[in-house]
Amino acid sequence: MDLSKYIDEPMLVSLRRLLPNAAFQPILTPVSMSVEPSVSVELPVPADAEYGFRLYFQPERQIVARLLAADGTDYFWYMPFEDAAFRNSVEDLDAAFVQTVERLIRNETRIVQKRGLIADSFRCDYKAASGWKRVYSHSALRFGGFHPPLIAGRERIYTSPAIAP
Repeated sequence: MDLSKYIDEPMLVSLRRLLPNAAFQPILTPVSMSVEPSVSVELPVPADAEYGFRLYFQPERQIVARLLAADGTDYFWYMPFEDAAFRNSVEDLDAAFVQTVERLIRNETRIVQKRGLIADSFRCDYKAASGWKRVYSHSALRFGGFHPPLIAGRERIYTSPAIAP
């Protein structure tokens, strides 16, 4: 299936620049109450990684991490790219999306899960020359129907080598 049917040309060029040897295949998933499917691609997963990244392009831009040792139903880290956060500028949103994807591809990453009294939090960091830098963090109430991975203790750090240094 041709990815160019679902992703605009500038974004495709950026992905191919970052991962020239990757064969991206669009993943089309039906969305309830919509005739348009969600469109995503999986980034390559390095050896020794505990999670992999999926890039969503439709219905909105998102980067989602999924645990490799889970069945895919666990609630885990994600980063939304919402129009309002970028003053409805498609150019600014695309630039931030590509910059974030590049950081995740070119650097070692970690996702820190912390178990709190009523919520679990997830923070993704990338390893820069000057140390760990935050990509994005969020929390989810445990009583809200979310099912985060069960962890021993209050904190768990998941790691992944760089996808393409």
